[in-house]
Amino acid sequence: MNKKMRKIYTIFFFLCLITGFSKASLLWDINYGIDLFRKNNYKSACDYFIEYTKTNPNDKDGYYWLARSYFNLKDEKKANENFEKSYELSMKEKNIEKIDFKLNTTSNLEDYFDMAVMFFESGDLKEAKTYADLMLKINEKSPSAYFIKAKIAQLEGNNQKAIEYINQAIIFNNKLIKTNLAKSLNIKQLPEMSLEMYEVFALEAYFSNDIASAMRYCRKYLSLKSDNVDILNMLIDLYIKNNDLGLAQILLDENKDIANIYTILYQAKIYEIKNDEKLEHTLLSAYNINPNNQNVLLELGNFYLKKGDYFNSKKYFEILVNVNDELAEGYFGYIYSLIQIGKYDLAIDLIRKFISLNPQSSEGDYLLGKICDKQGNKKEALEYYSSAVHKAQNAYYYYDRAKINYELKNYEESLDDLRILEKLPNSDIFSDEIQKYYIKNYLKLGDIVNAQSYINKNQNLDKNRILYKYNLYHLYKLQGNEKLSLTQLEELERTKPVIVADYIDLSEFYYEKGEIDKAIKTLNKGIKKFPKEIDLYSKKAEILISVNKLKDAKDLFMKLDKIYHN
Repeated sequence: MNKKMRKIYTIFFFLCLITGFSKASLLWDINYGIDLFRKNNYKSACDYFIEYTKTNPNDKDGYYWLARSYFNLKDEKKANENFEKSYELSMKEKNIEKIDFKLNTTSNLEDYFDMAVMFFESGDLKEAKTYADLMLKINEKSPSAYFIKAKIAQLEGNNQKAIEYINQAIIFNNKLIKTNLAKSLNIKQLPEMSLEMYEVFALEAYFSNDIASAMRYCRKYLSLKSDNVDILNMLIDLYIKNNDLGLAQILLDENKDIANIYTILYQAKIYEIKNDEKLEHTLLSAYNINPNNQNVLLELGNFYLKKGDYFNSKKYFEILVNVNDELAEGYFGYIYSLIQIGKYDLAIDLIRKFISLNPQSSEGDYLLGKICDKQGNKKEALEYYSSAVHKAQNAYYYYDRAKINYELKNYEESLDDLRILEKLPNSDIFSDEIQKYYIKNYLKLGDIVNAQSYINKNQNLDKNRILYKYNLYHLYKLQGNEKLSLTQLEELERTKPVIVADYIDLSEFYYEKGEIDKAIKTLNKGIKKFPKEIDLYSKKAEILISVNKLKDAKDLFMKLDKIYHN
């Protein structure tokens, strides 16, 4: 391999590692798509990754899994397109030269081979060698070209050169060891490849969807040189992609002394898959090593976003967009966090930037819907949510649209959204809320049978929960059983909320009865008990905005900001 190719492969290999982490957002978690793929549900996985790559356009892993999905659907053309896109993203950096592996066509290679054989058989070894060299310019790993050059060298009496060429041919095609030429040169065992060749073969196998071969080449490399952290990280990544988490963990544990920041991120990836509580500590360790690493910042931001810790997610996403002003995923996380902590003006200012970075994404509409929703502009929010739904099938979009349809008294439309939501890949996030809104909608529609059915489905719901009693109160009232309805109402109002959800459910009960003061009072008690629970502040702000107390809502989030930072 020439120096130019070695340099490019080294750069490429390094870039594979530094860009090798999934940029999963709150709305589009790559793990849901991977789970669909591993369950052999390739069509659904393909659909999911199509949308995932629209909203995470810089994530090579998204295109990699999309390619594998297409490959299993027998669509090799689209599979290759997406494998190439994954490769291009790994190479995406200014002033880095790219290799065009398709510089010449296969037919040219075959033509040159025919010419080389023709000249060889006619005894014109010089011309035969010329065409063999042309073959190597098209494909420097052509076993046929090396085989011809070996035969030429043998005829010229240069057995040492012939052995060198036949060994090269055998490396690229092991079956050639059985040829008469190999036997005549006393080649009896497969030649050892160089470390460099194992590295190159591993990369090519990786981007050809040949995970098993890539792992084999990496393991062989490490058996010869165990302290190469880049190859170590690549093998860990391959194990994770192949769902061999146990092997990945063993490799990590055995090589702690040579780990770098990317090795730590692979450890975090394993913890994320296994839902290990060590994930936060691991990510913060990586951050302490390099506080400006965009992969670390993105992982930390998304970690806190999924936890609902929006002040911390805002912190890391804000740093991220300052480190990389062109990363759409960073702006999404930053804007979403700002919305959740009531900083709507700043969120609105940043949305235009986000949309310019990712114009194909449905997330811009969703974020605008979220802002309108939080500010009490329900009809506008519905329009934006509907636009997002039109562009992509996402559980978050349908859930929020189902909620807002309920609030706008569009109960049938809300039920339609819930039915679609249940069938989407990541609907499990909202399983409790789906059941809750089924009951609420059926109660509002006066559908006693379905309301009763869904209440019965929630037998696992604690009978002491506010929500359970809230549902029974409405059901008895709907059935016309005033006695039981009154009894349930009295019990409901006597029951003291225990968890955050209880305070929110009780406040909704009072709000729907038109008792705004009681709703606010209930939430104030919840905030006193859980001073950092943002859901309580959000619910209170929502009620305040609905009665046009905008300043009070803004002051509420300022209070939360102070509490959080103290």
